Amino acid sequence: MSLETTTPTPDATGTKAPDTLLKNRNFLLLASGQAISNIGDFVFSTTLLVWVFSLTHSATAISGVLVALNIPVFALGPIAGVFVDRWNRRTTMVATDLLRMAFALLPFVVPESLRLPAIYASVFAISSFSRFFMPARMGMMQVIVAPQQQTRAASIGQATFALSIIIGPAIASPLYFLVGPFVACSINAASFLVSALCLMAVRASRKELRPYTQSEKSGIGAVVSEVYAGLRLIMKSRVLSMVMILALIAFLGVGALNALDIIFVVQRLHVSASLYGPLTAVSGLGTLIGAIVIGIFANRFKPSWLLSGCVLLLGTGIIIYAFQTWYVLALVIIFLSCLPQGGIDIGFAPLIIQATPRAMMGRVDAVMETGMSGMGLISVALAGFFGQFVPVYLIFAVCGALLALSGVFGFIALPRNVVPIEVQTETTQEKEQLYG
Repeated sequence: MSLETTTPTPDATGTKAPDTLLKNRNFLLLASGQAISNIGDFVFSTTLLVWVFSLTHSATAISGVLVALNIPVFALGPIAGVFVDRWNRRTTMVATDLLRMAFALLPFVVPESLRLPAIYASVFAISSFSRFFMPARMGMMQVIVAPQQQTRAASIGQATFALSIIIGPAIASPLYFLVGPFVACSINAASFLVSALCLMAVRASRKELRPYTQSEKSGIGAVVSEVYAGLRLIMKSRVLSMVMILALIAFLGVGALNALDIIFVVQRLHVSASLYGPLTAVSGLGTLIGAIVIGIFANRFKPSWLLSGCVLLLGTGIIIYAFQTWYVLALVIIFLSCLPQGGIDIGFAPLIIQATPRAMMGRVDAVMETGMSGMGLISVALAGFFGQFVPVYLIFAVCGALLALSGVFGFIALPRNVVPIEVQTETTQEKEQLYG
């Protein structure tokens, strides 16, 4: 694209970028590949749960899928971030997409007697490779999207993710019962291939995609030292440390909500568990609409306000939802409550991207994700314990209060203005390749 067709405008930092994000070829490639991949992920995950239950009729076997999914988060999370920072981000993403594509079909290349272990191995491997892919994607966003457009880019990503939550599970079950699990797993494998092909078409210099210069040290000591460097950055940066605390408080409530949601539907709303599906669909629709609407106006608000305000509104909505006893009214309230949920990542992602040096994006994102996942599991465990003798609606109300509290904390603790931590000095030609 020539300079005549894209006239950059300076932002507060002096960095130039195109007026319209939708003219950014690199971003469109990344966003399109991720939208398709996300749909494949939800088709795959929903199909696996139905498939495992059909094979075993065991709740324990189903929980094994969740165990296989979560072990890599803690076993590999921060360590994966070290290697993401060492490696070329695009190469890392392409390689992990192709590996995930292969492992999505693993259950079909083993004897039937090994089908269940193969499913667990497939989930474990895909989750493991995802630990490298997701921090690399955040690093890629730093490179191909200009600082002043990060908020809008996050809104597009959140909208497509919410859409995949609606589409994926909706088509997974009918596909399974009509043609079996192979088609669903093939859709997921194909979605990884499409994502890889989109990433291969991204134009960016090797220097931008691998900004980190590895130290002379090697071995386990070097890895530990680099993980510690990521932790130290989070602790020293006011933005990153405050976002981390906000997220940990919020996830202390979120995990319990996810674990007890279906119980709430049966015990508090007094309807069949089969009506849990429409409730989930309505919440996904609210998130989608919220992401679209908030995304339109996102540039008028600071990311810290968006994050704090959306979390506060979501928590308030959950508190109101917790005291409902009529299913129809609960549908309306959960829809309204999930509208601000669509804006959470629109505030969260730009804050992390702006406050993190490119050379440390992998470690920071991996540490953040590991911490949030750990707090989510603690929340699930506490929900299981207190759920034995505390009414589920009171647990929901407490979880909503935790979310609201984290939003208030954000308003108090997060800086109002966050200047990108580093301004790159690409040549005019490099800026064109990256941003348009």
